[in-house]
Amino acid sequence: MDITRAIAAAAIFAAVAAGAPAAPASATPAMSGDYILTETNPAGQTTQTDWNINPCGDGCIDIRAGAGNSRAQLIHGQWVIDMFDNIRCPDGTRVPYAANAHITWDANTLAGTDQQVYMQAACGQPAGYTRTNQIQLRPAA
Repeated sequence: MDITRAIAAAAIFAAVAAGAPAAPASATPAMSGDYILTETNPAGQTTQTDWNINPCGDGCIDIRAGAGNSRAQLIHGQWVIDMFDNIRCPDGTRVPYAANAHITWDANTLAGTDQQVYMQAACGQPAGYTRTNQIQLRPAA
């Protein structure tokens, strides 16, 4: 063992023995504050929603979007929400809480998907129709 590695090993051992916290193997960026969610459906239509995010513990964030609130959990580097979701039709009509949604996004890139299963007929589609929208979050300016 060369001297540099020996000194580094001794320093790490001393820090652990002194009770210093070990650095995490991969730090997940914190999410807090105002974000803009851009959602793109399979036809290419995009909608934007303002999200306000507040931490609620380790690997937990609370999200306020309009009048609704949701809680996401960090699972293997992905934020995950399962919730009822509004459906936005191509003509601009919004059908409240018409779908079950499984929303996930990468903790680093903030890109992900919104997988929707229609619980009722909406936008010319029957109950049981499924679609996957692409999502991208970015901090609000």
